[in-house]
Amino acid sequence: MGGFVRIRSAAVAILDGRLLVVSRQKAGRHYLVLPGGGVEDGETLRAACRRELLEETGLRGEIGEFIDVPVDPHAPVAYFAVAVDSRAVSLGGPELDRMSPRNRYEPTWVPVEALGTIPLVPTSAVLAVETYLRRRR
Repeated sequence: MGGFVRIRSAAVAILDGRLLVVSRQKAGRHYLVLPGGGVEDGETLRAACRRELLEETGLRGEIGEFIDVPVDPHAPVAYFAVAVDSRAVSLGGPELDRMSPRNRYEPTWVPVEALGTIPLVPTSAVLAVETYLRRRR
């Protein structure tokens, strides 16, 4: 039998041709993730996305459409298109408290054109961004 799997919610936010990500340095590894995190008890997927966006980037955004992509059943993520109107980011919340030289979080923006060359994980995050971009065309 399987154990409890915590669902995550994440934001796909693009402004002025740039994608909002959180740059991670953990145990000597560097990678990028979309802003997001675990859904808390009694919280909706959209509310979790809104909260995580604020905690990890300092931005408030309008949570839009659900982006339906295949996800890992052992680490499911619900992706949402999010409209933001500022690129001024700042880290807060639990991530700020957990920061150390070996565990770093840095919200930042990367050019959308770099999507195929940046270390964005998991694969479903890349699919979510690609799906979002196709819908916008």
